[in-house]
Formats: sequence, C-alpha cells, structure tokens
Amino acid sequence: MSLIKQKTDQAVDILKELNIDMWLTYVRKTSEIHDPALYFLLEDPWLTWQSALIISRGGQKIAICGRYDAQNLEMSGIYDRVITYDESIKEPLLNVLNDLKPKQIAINYSLDNIAADGITHGMWIRLNKILEGTEYNERLISSENLLAALRGRKTHAEVERIKKAVEISEEGHRRVTETAKLGESEEDIEKMLLEFTENKGLIVSYPPLVHVGPTTNIGHGKASSDIKIKRGDLISVDYGVFYEGYASDLQRMNYILQDEEEIPPAEVRRAFEICFKAISAGAEKLKPGVLGWEVDYVARKVITDAGYEEFMHALGHQIGRNVHDGGCLLGPKWEKYGDSVMYQVEENQCFTLELHVYVPNHGYMSIEEDVIVTKNGCEFLSDRQMELTLIKL
Repeated sequence: MSLIKQKTDQAVDILKELNIDMWLTYVRKTSEIHDPALYFLLEDPWLTWQSALIISRGGQKIAICGRYDAQNLEMSGIYDRVITYDESIKEPLLNVLNDLKPKQIAINYSLDNIAADGITHGMWIRLNKILEGTEYNERLISSENLLAALRGRKTHAEVERIKKAVEISEEGHRRVTETAKLGESEEDIEKMLLEFTENKGLIVSYPPLVHVGPTTNIGHGKASSDIKIKRGDLISVDYGVFYEGYASDLQRMNYILQDEEEIPPAEVRRAFEICFKAISAGAEKLKPGVLGWEVDYVARKVITDAGYEEFMHALGHQIGRNVHDGGCLLGPKWEKYGDSVMYQVEENQCFTLELHVYVPNHGYMSIEEDVIVTKNGCEFLSDRQMELTLIKL
C-alpha cells in the first residue's frame, strides 16, 4: 500500500475521531503555492487550475480538478471519484457538498500551525464566494487539529524513512569530527557537509548551521568564512537531511583540545553535563498525554537552575515531512508559539530535543537529538551523544 493511501486512510479515521464530516483542501497552481497538506494527498503534488481534494468521515475520497489534471489523479488510485470541469469548479463542488451534506468542513487555515495554514487569502475569498448563499460557508472550521494528528502520528513507513535520514545525518556529523583541522572555517565545514549530502544524492533538511568558538553567531545565520578553528574551541554543528521526503535534525558537539590538555576545562565539562541532564529530563517527561509546554519546562529548569542563561527557543519541534513539522511544540508559553504548546503529546510523534548554553572563551554547547514517542515514554532515534567528542590536533 502506498504511503499516500495509508495517510488518506488515516485521515478518515481522524475525521471520525474528531467528529468532523469533511476535510476540503482547495488549491491552484501548486507549483507556485504548495499547501503543506498536499504531501499527504497526492503522489505528485502538481495541480494547475483550482482543485478541491475532499475526504469525508464516511470514507469517500473525491478530487475535483480541471480536465487536464485528471489523468494523474486517476492513475494514483487514491481517489474514488475524479470529477473534472472546464469553465468553473463551482457547480461540481456544490454538487458534492449537496450530496454529502457536511455539517463541518475542515479547511487548511490556522493561527499557530504553519503546516495547517495552506489556503491562501485569495483562495479563501474565492471559496467563500462559491459558498455564498448556502449554509456551507457557516460550516467552515480550521483543519489544524486534523492535520496535527495526521502529520504527527507517524506510520511505520514514515518512521523508517526518518530513521534512515537520522543515520545519514549521523554519518555527516562523523565526517565533521574526522576532517576537522586548525584554521578550517565555519564555511569550510558547511561546504563539506553540502558536498557529502550531494554525493549521497540527497538534500539537506535545513542549511547546515556551524558554530565555532566564542565569537560565533548563534542562530540560523550562514557559516562564516572568517571564524576558524583554533585550540580550545567548541564546535557545534546542526545538520540534517531529507530521505525519501522525511527529515532528520541533529546537533553534535566537538571540543578541540589545547596543547598538553587531555580533558576539557571544568567549565566545558560542566556545560556538557548540564545540557545532557536537561535533554534527559525532557526525554523522561515526554510521553503521551503531557502538554508540550510541560516537557519544555522541565528541561529549561535544569538549565536555569544551573545558573545558565535561558535559551530563547523551544526545546523541541516535530520532524517528518518537514524539519519543523507543525502541530504540538515542546516550547514555553510565549505569545509567539500560541496554542501549539498546549497540544497533548501523542504516541508515534517524532520530536527533536535541543538546547544550548554559552561557555565563555570556548563557545556554545548545543545538543540536539531525534526521538519518537512510544506508548509509555520516548525512544531515541539517534545514537545519543553521551559524551563530548574530543579532537586532538
């Protein structure tokens, strides 16, 4: 069974669970504007004219599209009915609605979940014009809960792809350790990882983030050609890949030993120990039924209780079809995160656990692991970094 067939069948089950009659994805020219929901609705997400992809709680899967887009949809075997039009989608869409008579119609908009916010403002206006004068424009609701569940609840096939992406990401991180040399710049490391990824026939899930030493710029900025490896530096690398459409996202830590140094200074060792302890606290808390913010809280508290400055981002995000996969977020109750941190964690969701502290004169200590939520807790998908990697140059 194809992955798309599995996910559309899963969507039917979620509609039943949430007591939603219909999920309607309304798109056009998807080569320009790609609704994130299309990952789970089409094998090849290319539609030209206005199209409606409909899944009902009763199990019906219906596609309404322009005449010349029909063949691909029919060949996919996903949709029970493929309805075409030439001049206007309005009549066939209203016919389907009148046939199914949904009381709630989930549409892809959301204030907090970018993965459920695929309908453009223009298409929203068009849809409401189509529904004008009917009862249906009063029945539109957000698909955010549906899509949070659909994206979050990974099938076995999805998990296997993520595991493979993690495995390749770990291989790239080992290359960083094996090839590091004095005078090598952040940009050099970035180029090496991009070449490694290209040689694998893959693409990165996010441009590699490379942070060397105490003067680096922490965040999402491009690697510097001026910041170069020297003894006593911490090297933090954030790197992941897409494997068959599914992402990994890992950070690993290296330390460049100074002359005559066999182990790092006490402050470096302590920073790793505290970060490791915080990740462990988050992992222990992460289980079905807890709220996203509760997981973030226990890990964040380890950092602040140890006297370090609070990290200004969420502890963890979901991974899947994207490196930031929407839905439940393991973050603090900050305004920018909205309700995403109030979702309950569910079994088979895949998350990152990531945080950092700053070590003066050495750089940033930053660890990121990938995990999957199990029935009673969570398991590491990555080969967890248990100790700081030491490099003698």
